[in-house]
Amino acid sequence: MSFKKIKLPPPTSNISDNNTSSIASFKRSYFEIKKRNFISAILLGFFGISWVVAVSFATFSGLPAFHFDFSLPFPSKNELFKTIDGMEQDKVNILITGIGGGDHDGANLTDTILFASLHPEGKTLSLLSIPRDLYVDYPLWGRGKINEIYMRGIQAKESPTQAMEDLGTKLREITGERMDHYISIDFDGFVKFIDLLGGIEVNVEENLVDTEYPDNNWGYVTFSIKKGYQTLDGATALKYARSRHSTSDFDRSRRQQLVIKAVKEKLFSLDILTSPTKIKSLYYAIISHIKTDLSMGQLASLALFGKDIPSENIFAFNLNDSCFQGLAYCQQGGFLYTPMRNLFGGASVLLPDGATPEHLNAYADTSKFANIVFNYPEMFLENLEINIFNSTKVPGIAGNVALYLKKFGFTIPDKDSVGTTKDPYDKTQVFATWDEENKIGIPPTSKTLEALSLFIFAPQETVSANKYSKTPNPKIEVVLGKDYRMVVGE
Repeated sequence: MSFKKIKLPPPTSNISDNNTSSIASFKRSYFEIKKRNFISAILLGFFGISWVVAVSFATFSGLPAFHFDFSLPFPSKNELFKTIDGMEQDKVNILITGIGGGDHDGANLTDTILFASLHPEGKTLSLLSIPRDLYVDYPLWGRGKINEIYMRGIQAKESPTQAMEDLGTKLREITGERMDHYISIDFDGFVKFIDLLGGIEVNVEENLVDTEYPDNNWGYVTFSIKKGYQTLDGATALKYARSRHSTSDFDRSRRQQLVIKAVKEKLFSLDILTSPTKIKSLYYAIISHIKTDLSMGQLASLALFGKDIPSENIFAFNLNDSCFQGLAYCQQGGFLYTPMRNLFGGASVLLPDGATPEHLNAYADTSKFANIVFNYPEMFLENLEINIFNSTKVPGIAGNVALYLKKFGFTIPDKDSVGTTKDPYDKTQVFATWDEENKIGIPPTSKTLEALSLFIFAPQETVSANKYSKTPNPKIEVVLGKDYRMVVGE
């Protein structure tokens, strides 16, 4: 095995044990909410939509939908995870895109791109949002924002499936993950769906006035809404969720969550799911606004899978440029940066760290991040804390390594997670506290330890108690030795 040197920030980094601030706290909250963007919530809603499709399947087959339950002879929930030859996969990756559709400006731009990975054994769902402004080389020719790939395929007279496969090919380059299936949802379907529900009840938290809401004719209209409990029809709900002027992205993300929560509550209310007429109307309204390569059986399987996922097993992430704002703001997924606009004809774009206008394809870190998100979801359930200690005389390296691991989703506490040791170590060592007799602490089979081994190429040793941490609760402790530049993987 060969090892590369990690790209660490200069040792003058100001990260310390107690480096916290109200601004950093706000930024953390901001990115936590922002990553659960509109289409992430739509995916959860799509499980409900799939439920409608599944119920419709029963209705159209003459089954008693009024007294519907999941014990009816539907396709197995494992059907979604079967390969063509009948073998069962350990996960399925579904590309979810949101497009304007219809008469909307840029109707075929995939302005929302989300990769979803479903794991049947652990009943987990991992969501990774890809920003529409990521600047890429196109699969066939040219370059530009990633949200144009599907549109270019359609303009070239490709089928929707082939155009989505073009986008899937680029996403595999960025994430290292294949696309098994796709679902594309347009705005008009969202509007009609809410109208057929009879509207949704939303507690509008503050007055909103947006004088630059798109009118779908390359112009603007004014959208305003008053504070308080209101019933929103589909068009108003879409505007309330999409409005981005006069408020922050933080506010918009919050509004989107409120809208989707209201949709879910209305959808799963008893009077909706026990009405065959309403179900049929929902089915026909939705099916004309969704493009997918999923079969009816796979849609039903998706609904059954979604029904069984505990909310705590749903993990949402995004690729972002938070680290470009400074070390204090660096969040997980912070592998992008914003280059100077004059280099791209005045356009605001994003590039992966290490990329340049001449060389765009620097996807080593984004692929490693996607690997953790898609293949180690149990790590986020474990939520095990990791402390980093410097045993060398080189200042700042523990904080730098902590920042590096945090970007990939490892749990690095804000307080007392970085320190030094009096004991010098020639070789880096990983310690995990574990009480075998009482099964307390961090077992050697931990998924966090397994994932950590992809980044810290050092022996992992089970110990009965923390060696250097200030608190007694079990920790994973990484002690950096003189060999740290060789064992921290890039």
